[in-house]
Formats: sequence, structure tokens, C-alpha cells
Amino acid sequence: MWIGLLHHVTGEHEWSLDACQHDPLLSDREKDWIQKGSTPHKALSDIILSERWLKEVPKYLKFRSTANLEAFHNHLLMYASKRFSYIPPVYEARILLAALDYNHHSHREVKRRADGSIQYHKIFNKKSRCWRLCSEKVAKGYSYIPEIQTMIVNQHLTSKKGLPRRYKLRPEDPRRYGLLSGVPAPSTEELLQHLRTRGDGKTLPQT
Repeated sequence: MWIGLLHHVTGEHEWSLDACQHDPLLSDREKDWIQKGSTPHKALSDIILSERWLKEVPKYLKFRSTANLEAFHNHLLMYASKRFSYIPPVYEARILLAALDYNHHSHREVKRRADGSIQYHKIFNKKSRCWRLCSEKVAKGYSYIPEIQTMIVNQHLTSKKGLPRRYKLRPEDPRRYGLLSGVPAPSTEELLQHLRTRGDGKTLPQT
């Protein structure tokens, strides 16, 4: 595809091995085509046929920015923090709420002042040690929350089942495994024999 650009700039849109993929061009073109073999054409050939460039082209063709995905992952932490453990149904519900919040507010308009100008706020980057401006967004509006609450109440009323007073842990609940330290816990007696109080070096009192 990139080598075909050398044919395109000269007005040649079909050649022995391939052809241009663009739509038919207008006949009333104002700019002249580059002459094949001219100095500009040779300079362009040196760039396009460069071995280093041809080696790096596939990387640029497949390049995709992950900024939006990283922003969504940071947004998930607002609903499902890594500091807490959740059973699968609770974790799934939190992820769904985070997705609703993100999709509902990802295209908010920028906040404007009374004169119509965009309102900005300053952010200091500790790594680059530079200040930069970011446009502020309008406040979030959780208009979908009442609808979800209505659906929950209707589901509860139509199910004809009351809420359980006691909740039993599921067999696959990670809280059944206790503390996962990765190291077998010694007995209390063993710890009393090996650990000593700080300062005077005496053993911990056992009575």
C-alpha cells in the first residue's frame, strides 16, 4: 500500500501489481501531479522505500490508543475498589453500575462561563513539573437511577419473595478461605517462643 503511493502521486492509479483504492478523482484538478523520476519524486521514494520505515509501518497501522480504556479502568475503582472483596453477584452489579455511569457521562459538554467562554482548571504534573489546563465538564446527572430503583422495587413486588434475614456464604465465596497470606501460619505458642518485645529483648508475657 505504501509503495503504491509512489504511483498515485504521479497520476498513475493502476499498475501491474495493484491499484489505488480511492474513489474516482475529479477531472478539474488544479494541482499538477509529480513527475516520475523528478527530484521530489526521488526524495519521496527515499522516504517510502526506506528499510527502517517499511519495518515500522506495521506498528503504526495497528497502533491503537488505550487512553479511553485506562480511563474506564480507573472509573471502575470508584465502584469496586481493590481494597475490598466482593462476592460475584455484588461485583457484577458494581461493574454494571460503573459502566452505566461511564457511558451516560462520557460525552458531557464542557462547562462555560456567563460570557460563553470555556471554563478551565489548572493541573500540575509532578513528573514533568509543568502546569497544564483542562476544560471542566458540566455536572453529572444520574437520571437513570430512579428508573433502576423502580425496576428493583417492581421486581421485588412481583417475585412474591421476602428478603432473607440471614445471608449464607456461597461455597465459592472467597471469604470462606480466610486470610490468604501464602505462608503457613505458626501456632501462637511458637510465636511466643520466638518473638521478643522491642527494647529490652524480653519474651512476650504468657500470663
